[in-house]
Amino acid sequence: MVNTGLCETDINSAFNGANVECVDHVDNIRRLVRLQIRWSYLMRVLIAIFACIYLAACAKPEINANVTTFYTPELSSIAGKTIAVRAESAANETSLEFLNYRPKIARKLDFVGFDVREDLADPDYIALVSYGVDGTEQRSTTTASPAFGGFGLGVGVGRSPFYGSVGRTYNTQTWSEYNRYIAIDIVEGGTAQSDSPVRVYEGRAQSAGRCPTLAGVFDEVLDALFQDFPGANGKTVFVSIPWDGSCE
Repeated sequence: MVNTGLCETDINSAFNGANVECVDHVDNIRRLVRLQIRWSYLMRVLIAIFACIYLAACAKPEINANVTTFYTPELSSIAGKTIAVRAESAANETSLEFLNYRPKIARKLDFVGFDVREDLADPDYIALVSYGVDGTEQRSTTTASPAFGGFGLGVGVGRSPFYGSVGRTYNTQTWSEYNRYIAIDIVEGGTAQSDSPVRVYEGRAQSAGRCPTLAGVFDEVLDALFQDFPGANGKTVFVSIPWDGSCE
């Protein structure tokens, strides 16, 4: 008889060895798949972060304002009517700040149909102007970002740890916002000096932002006030005006 015991032992050993190699190979493939999945997740997170940074850098700054207006039907027949621009507070009439703002307001009034005449003693209407910064508000925001660190085991000798997102970190920022405003009342010229001047228009534009002076955003807030003049009667509308971002 032929002794097959040795052959059977050799075959079984070879078979078991093949199984061990196969199992190790499958384990390696699984590790590689897990590594690919985690690396893909990490790349998606990084792409999202860089996309947000890019969009934030490309975003153009704006001045946002809440504009509220009230007016009478008389305002519909202003074409050719004379008007002069005055500071609501007589103390500001000679202010260099007001003297800088007045021609800008005059151009807006001229554009909407008034005949601006600063030389007349008795114009049909007088635009009374007030402006300034009315208090501050504290704002804060909290943002979350992925935290990176070592986790898992790599493939190969030593099985070194690889890195990826292991959680989130939170960052809170606080800042002050300044409430800037421009207010214009248009009154009948003959009643301007009385205790109860007859108003035909009241307009208010209020804007909150980090720029602490009105001078830095005056043009934009004024543009908001005169957008679609005289505006929606008895309503407040939200207006955004492009801004160069310079608070000077």
